[in-house]
Amino acid sequence: MELRFGREAIERNCEEFYGLYENFEGRDYDMCMAKLEHTRIVASNCDRIARGFGLSGYEIDLAWIIGLLHDFARFGQIVVTHTFNDSNEYNHAHVGAYLLFKYHMVEDIVPEYDKIPDEDKLAMAKAVYHHSDFHPPNNLTPRERFFCDLIRDADQLDIFRTIVVSGWKTIYGRSKEEILASDFSDEIVQAFYKHELADYSKRVTPADFHLAHIALCFGLRSEAALSRVVEQGYLAQMMDIEFVDPQVQKKYEGIKEQVRSRLPLS
Repeated sequence: MELRFGREAIERNCEEFYGLYENFEGRDYDMCMAKLEHTRIVASNCDRIARGFGLSGYEIDLAWIIGLLHDFARFGQIVVTHTFNDSNEYNHAHVGAYLLFKYHMVEDIVPEYDKIPDEDKLAMAKAVYHHSDFHPPNNLTPRERFFCDLIRDADQLDIFRTIVVSGWKTIYGRSKEEILASDFSDEIVQAFYKHELADYSKRVTPADFHLAHIALCFGLRSEAALSRVVEQGYLAQMMDIEFVDPQVQKKYEGIKEQVRSRLPLS
C-alpha cells in the first residue's frame, strides 16, 4: 500500500513552529509574515508542479512537504540578522537542513517520517539543503536532482509574488526610490545576457538586489513553472520600473529584452 501523509497534522505542526515568530514588531514582523505566506504558497506550487509531472500521490505529498520545510530556518535568520541575506555564517537553507534532518526536528513535524524510505529521506534533506544554492552539485542521484529542481522552481516562482506583495522596503530594507536611483554591477548585467542566474555574492549596488531576483526566471526548469510565472504576472510587475539615470534605464531596457526572449511577458 502506498504511503500517504496526514497533511492537516503536518500543517498544524508547521503552524505551531512558525507561529512562534508572530510576536515580533516592525520590519522583522513584516519579514516573518511574508515568509510564512511564501512557505504556504511554495508548498502549493510544489503540489501543482508535481501533479503536472504525473507523480504518484505519495510523491506529490513528498514534494508538498519539501515546500513546507524549505525555509525552515528563514525565521531564525530574520531574528538573528534582520535580513534575508545569506552568508557563510548563516545560510538559511543549510541551517534548515541541519536542524530538520541532522537534529531530527522533522520527526516532530511529519508524523509518518519514520515510514519514508531512506532514499527519499535523503532526497528531502538534499532538496532543502540545496534549494537556494547558485548551482546544485553534480553528484545528486536522479531522484535527488528531480526534487531539488522541483523545489527550486516552486521557490523561485513565488519570490516574484513576494516582492510585489510585500514591497521593496520589507524585502530589501531599502526604499524603491533608493534602488531606482542606483546603477547595476557589470557581473549582474552579464547574467541576463548569458541567460543565467545572477550570483548573489556579486551584488554590490541597491539595484543589483532587485535585478538578481528578476534573473531567477532563467533558473526555472519545468513547463508548469514557466507558464505559471507568465500567468501570474508578478515578474512583469517587478520589471515595470524606470531608473532615474537615463543611461541606467537604457541598460535596463536591454535587460528586459533578454527576459522577454525567455518568457512571453507583456
